[in-house]
Amino acid sequence: MKPNPAPILAAARVLNAAPSDCVLVGDSLSDIDGARAAGVRVVGFANYPWKVSVFSGADAVITSMKDLI
Repeated sequence: MKPNPAPILAAARVLNAAPSDCVLVGDSLSDIDGARAAGVRVVGFANYPWKVSVFSGADAVITSMKDLI
């Protein structure tokens, strides 16, 4: 379970991708912590306004999935 990086690293292996070439989009602190532990960049999806400041450890924070485009 997150923040264990093993599932994230396994997903990268299945895709034959280096973790440094991957990005995880997550909506929880455990997503951010897991991505960091796996060496994966992370976008925090702040689906509630209070999460914007909480996700300061992410590489980027978005409040709408439209922002990924």
